Amino acid sequence: MIVTFSLMRYLESVSALRSIAGKVNPLFRPFGLDGFGVLAIIQLSLVSSAAPVAALTLMAHKRTSEKFMAAAFAAVLAAAPANASFPLASLGVDPGSIMMNGICGALAASTLAGWIVGRRSLPGKICSCDRADDHDVVRRDLLAAINRGGADAIGVIAAILPVLVISLALVRLTQSTGALSAFTSVAQPLLQLLGASQQDVLFFLTKCLAGSSATVTLLLDAHKELSLPPEKIIRGSAFLLNPLDLPGLSILIASVPALRSVAGVAVFSALAGILVRTALLSWL
Repeated sequence: MIVTFSLMRYLESVSALRSIAGKVNPLFRPFGLDGFGVLAIIQLSLVSSAAPVAALTLMAHKRTSEKFMAAAFAAVLAAAPANASFPLASLGVDPGSIMMNGICGALAASTLAGWIVGRRSLPGKICSCDRADDHDVVRRDLLAAINRGGADAIGVIAAILPVLVISLALVRLTQSTGALSAFTSVAQPLLQLLGASQQDVLFFLTKCLAGSSATVTLLLDAHKELSLPPEKIIRGSAFLLNPLDLPGLSILIASVPALRSVAGVAVFSALAGILVRTALLSWL
């Protein structure tokens, strides 16, 4: 995370990010995204679920319009993070297919947030990424960028650490107290109707409370005992591999407070994007 933040700060200082964002703007405007929103999706798909914080922070600092903030936030929540998809390669799952599926869901979510829900619910402002920031003078110094990026990354880690600890503790408590077994016993008819097992419930509960990385750890452990087929893992990846969970939302909102005002729109749109991902995987 420190490397990602430092790199983003340095690229910002030499105006490389503005140049990249300006070139991709026309391509992704129909999906409700500006250039920095596209960078956020790329960071999540190639680095980790926390990596988009760098691009989203820059968007907030540049006072990007709420419509573009909502679209970028929704896209990030619907996409598949690299730290969850790449480890599945050891199970015979193609991370590239999961990544592309995540990008399709991200574009669907951003379109809904930016061009449908965003237009109705959020006031529009001029997107500052389209104009020059003459007042924003940044030292073009690599050491300064590393220091600034490192400070940002440490701040993010400090903000999310308590949430991660509590989330993992809740999962362990649910397992150790037998609450999961009790729930699955009561909900057995519904689970049979949905074709879900107690293990599936554990995966979903872990994903909601502890995030995609913890879910992948469970998948790897379960595969050693049950030899899960790659097709089943891929079909479940739309719901299990995305940052729309307690740690993911906490990381992004705590790191970029400007996202609070568009969180409702982003979550709703991300759910639609995840449904699109599920539909696409069902056709494979």
